[in-house]
Amino acid sequence: MTPEIRAFEYAMGLFSVLIGLAVADVAMSFHRLARSRAPVRWDPLALTAALYTLCMAVYMWFDLWGVRHFAATRHFLFYLAVVAQLFVLFLVAAASLPDEAGPHDLSAYYAGNRRYFWSLMSLFQLGYSLLGLYFAASETAHLARGPGALLYGLMWAPALVSVALLLTRSRVAHYLGLAALIVLMVVHYGAAQIN
Repeated sequence: MTPEIRAFEYAMGLFSVLIGLAVADVAMSFHRLARSRAPVRWDPLALTAALYTLCMAVYMWFDLWGVRHFAATRHFLFYLAVVAQLFVLFLVAAASLPDEAGPHDLSAYYAGNRRYFWSLMSLFQLGYSLLGLYFAASETAHLARGPGALLYGLMWAPALVSVALLLTRSRVAHYLGLAALIVLMVVHYGAAQIN
């Protein structure tokens, strides 16, 4: 077993907890809403944002597996950056659905929480893109052309979409932006495997 794999296995404990907290928060918030005795006015936009947040936790899990062979994963600053990134992921998950008991209008919740949610999402996507560049540093010259250009676009497009959604109130734009984020995720991870 290589030193990179041992370091990766050591770090996975903390990474697993942070990803698990994000998944558990979305699941518990949805559970509270589904079981609420108080009236809940459901909103597909808010639910889609929560679903995408849940998918982000899953794709972070896949990405962590993908970097297990990099020597860079053994450095303290790398661990710190990933922990910070996963902490932001948890905050996005915590902001995706309301936690409090009581009557809820998810459309009003989304509208009132929009700036906070998309600020966190933009921060997460920017950090994700920067971590991607960190791993692609040796390939940067190749990313700008050929098949690498698609990878480069897939790395930055979610950050651009998230910032655009932070800056707009239009529900139509938010539906289109979330659809674009989901399509980008499927294109990027559709063929991904853990093996």
